[in-house]
Amino acid sequence: MQRSNKLRMDPVLKIIMLALSVLSSAIALAHGNPAYSHDGGVKTSNPRWMTALKDDTLLSSLSLPGTHDTMAFYGGDAAQAQAMSLANQLESGIRVLDIRCRHIQDVFAIHHGMVFQKVYLGDVLNTVIAFLNKNPGETVFMRVKEEYNPENNKLTFEQVFRDRYWTPNINYFWQGTSDDPKLADVRGKIVVLQNFSADQRYGISYSSFTTQDDYKLNTNWDLYDKWTKVKTQLGKANQDTGTARYINFLSASTGSFPYFVASGHSSPGSSASRLATGKTTPGWKSWKDFPRVDCALGICTIAFEGTNILAYERLGKDYKARVGILMADFPGPGLIERTIELNNRFKK
Repeated sequence: MQRSNKLRMDPVLKIIMLALSVLSSAIALAHGNPAYSHDGGVKTSNPRWMTALKDDTLLSSLSLPGTHDTMAFYGGDAAQAQAMSLANQLESGIRVLDIRCRHIQDVFAIHHGMVFQKVYLGDVLNTVIAFLNKNPGETVFMRVKEEYNPENNKLTFEQVFRDRYWTPNINYFWQGTSDDPKLADVRGKIVVLQNFSADQRYGISYSSFTTQDDYKLNTNWDLYDKWTKVKTQLGKANQDTGTARYINFLSASTGSFPYFVASGHSSPGSSASRLATGKTTPGWKSWKDFPRVDCALGICTIAFEGTNILAYERLGKDYKARVGILMADFPGPGLIERTIELNNRFKK
């Protein structure tokens, strides 16, 4: 009798094992998406997209693709935020940069936290100026922020910025006083988003923007909370018909890897597999924006999805007016292009 029961159970066990095999293996399939790229090359070319817009277009009306920690290429998965060089970012259409300056020996070394990124602010400015010389109808917004610990200095942060970087390149810096300039006024210029204390004005105060920058996750499982904050900010910018200016960081770099937050992937590669949350449906009803994948026998795995991808899927659909400045880690060509396309109504 026991032998008979065993024989009757074998087909059931086989079905269960097959289902588990499908669930465990399919999640490992490659997951490429145009919103995320961990490759260094140019995947889309948009060097003059702002040139095509009307001169009277206000900063507050624009949707601008940007990069968080623009120069963060070194330090491993915990510190790296970008793969494209600065020149490639600009060629791709990125127009807002996040430049973190460590004040050391009265120069500005570019850092991501404690990690030196093997470049200085002068190198960054040279690349941006070269781009603007080739594309004088464009403008580049540059957040300048003090990063990490100052060391061995005689001058203040402002003095170094003014004397070493601002004054020698004054013809390339916008020197206006409006918080909401027209494109005509800033073409060919670097507009500083001033994120440091100073006795005079350099560009536009960073604090004048309405900003979402929740960069801390305790674990990977906080990713949906981060996405909720990104989504809320997208909605605010899209619905606001006034002149408020919005910055929305899709990125997070504490408690999780930047590539994971951007992609939801199990490893950094552009087409790496998704990472499973460990939760399934129909038992788990939350996280409705995360994908349900690898369904078998009525059970679906809930996979993580990156903020780049979740935002990309909704640009031009749920958010058609404007989204303000989107600051992303490892932005793919699709995310850049869809952000740019929101400005089509301002074309000449």
